[in-house]
Amino acid sequence: MAFKLLLIKSELIKGALLFGLFDTAAALMLGEFSWLRTFGMAAVGGTFYAIEIPSYFAWLEQRSQHMSQRQKALFKTGMAVVYFNPLWIARHMCFIYWLNGQTIDLGVLHSAWQSFLYGMPVSAVFNYLIQNHIAIKHRFLASSLFSGCMAIFYAVSAVYFKS
Repeated sequence: MAFKLLLIKSELIKGALLFGLFDTAAALMLGEFSWLRTFGMAAVGGTFYAIEIPSYFAWLEQRSQHMSQRQKALFKTGMAVVYFNPLWIARHMCFIYWLNGQTIDLGVLHSAWQSFLYGMPVSAVFNYLIQNHIAIKHRFLASSLFSGCMAIFYAVSAVYFKS
């Protein structure tokens, strides 16, 4: 029980630090830096993302136990790509808009869809590597590092693809 609590605390810290830092890099690149956004995205990374992403990865691992190696690789990669879908991206963009004090409208769905499509080739490759070559206990860290890079892409996409 103490180990599990320590593991959860570790994931919360990783999520807060990585999502906060990478989004801050994106905000600086776009000239949108604010402390509210930095701490807000750190809070999102240290709560929502730190809880839901490792839980989903554990579920994928459990669901794929009895599959052949090839089936397992395809299943886990496909399901990871499906998880980080346009609605997940739209939610992430909504957090950014909200923390920037910007209006949120249905255009965010267009931006998210464009981000998903343009990011798909890179996302598929990295999700394959994360799901199939990284131990489950390190998957959230690896995914957070990759998601941090994608968060920069999503933040830029939120501006570039805004309709």
